[in-house]
Order: sequence, then structure tokens, then C-alpha cells
Amino acid sequence: MNVTPAIPERIRKKFLKEILEMYSQGELSASRASQMLGVPRAAFYKILAEANTPLPKKLNESIKRELKELLSVEE
Repeated sequence: MNVTPAIPERIRKKFLKEILEMYSQGELSASRASQMLGVPRAAFYKILAEANTPLPKKLNESIKRELKELLSVEE
């Protein structure tokens, strides 16, 4: 018999908040964060968007650089 302990809502919310914060600060990858939360990566990205969590600075800079390169190629 598999018994799953009941985790209080406030603890689940705190855990989620900490995982999102660690992702935003670049301490966790999206893959690792989704594993820790027990959700598929697509669901993790949805949670990020719903919580309005900023992307890690390094990732954000990488995306901006790629967009700049794409725009300069098109001109």
C-alpha cells in the first residue's frame, strides 16, 4: 500500500516559491526545477508565466543576443 503524506498548503506554496526563485536566479535549470516539482517541463513554464517569474539573467541575455543577431541578419 502506497501512502502519500498530506503536505500542508502553506508548505507547498513556500516550496514552489523557493523553486521559482532559485530558477529565476539561475541556480536551477528548468529541467531540474520541473523534476523537483514533479511536473512536465511544459507545465513548469506555464507555472512560471502564471507566477510572472522573470527568466534567469543569463538566459534573458542569451535570448536578447539571439534576437539582435536575427534582426541584424534581416536588415
